[in-house]
Amino acid sequence: MPLDPPIQRIIDLLADHRSADPPPGTLAERRRLANATMRLAFTGRPDDVTATDHRIPVAGGEITVRILRPAGLPAAAPAFYFIHGGGWFQGDLDTAEVELGPITAQVACAVALVDYRLAPEHPYPTPLEDCVAGYAWLHAHHAELGLDPSRIAVGGCSAGGNLAALLCLVARDRQLPMPVAQLLDVPGVDLTRMEPSAGPEAIADLGGLTPEACNEFFDLYLPEGVDPRDPRVSPLFEPDLSGLPPAVITIAEHDPLRDQGERYLTRLHQAGVPAAAFRVLAHLHGGWVIPGTVTHALVGDLRAASVRRALDGTLAP
Repeated sequence: MPLDPPIQRIIDLLADHRSADPPPGTLAERRRLANATMRLAFTGRPDDVTATDHRIPVAGGEITVRILRPAGLPAAAPAFYFIHGGGWFQGDLDTAEVELGPITAQVACAVALVDYRLAPEHPYPTPLEDCVAGYAWLHAHHAELGLDPSRIAVGGCSAGGNLAALLCLVARDRQLPMPVAQLLDVPGVDLTRMEPSAGPEAIADLGGLTPEACNEFFDLYLPEGVDPRDPRVSPLFEPDLSGLPPAVITIAEHDPLRDQGERYLTRLHQAGVPAAAFRVLAHLHGGWVIPGTVTHALVGDLRAASVRRALDGTLAP
């Protein structure tokens, strides 16, 4: 199936731009360009949303957690804790708002975004531990933040989907408060090296995420000697997935991570975890973040409905 036409036009424009300019050389330049490109898709923060950045201590440093709070929420509001993507080596709080979309205008909840430290300067397990620390901080400070600790869902996109899935496993094993749901957008749940032909046919010709790029991201994230089959690296290899919160997984048709996301759904079902997955046709890895398609609005509506149901207790029977 060909790409959604508006996405194809953007891919073609980006390809023309890349052919005219040399690729960025340093990691800092790659991050700057990638983050700037992502911010082009930002549709704006609603006027009634207040954003506050909080510096919190973590092992070896500090991270920032941004709280987005729409006007009119109750004193103890439900919350959605969202983890940005970017291959574990790029992305920030601003790109997280792009990936998140207009959810603060769709769901009566606060949103917490975590600016975890990035690989390769801070490789595994630092990004995961930062996300766990941010989540634990929300619970420890829920009263002053005006949050209901019994109604916090977690989610993430791509690498953030990996970290969100792992956060649920860590919460279970460390006896932290369990999220009411996990929303995983195009998650990487198997970080073993991919063959060039992995994933949907001819994906490299479409201009999206490739197996080769995935392998580079895995190498940046994982220090030498870390087994990519470690269940706290690749949740697909966790032998016991029982006791986890309900999951909603969104998958793209033309994505090398597509099949592993669908396998994770099967594993969750086998463990008795309520879960659903949606395969978005004619799209690349997370391509619906780009405005201008029917899919952009509908996937945002799906996420909002999933969060709303999770927070009011009606996502799973």
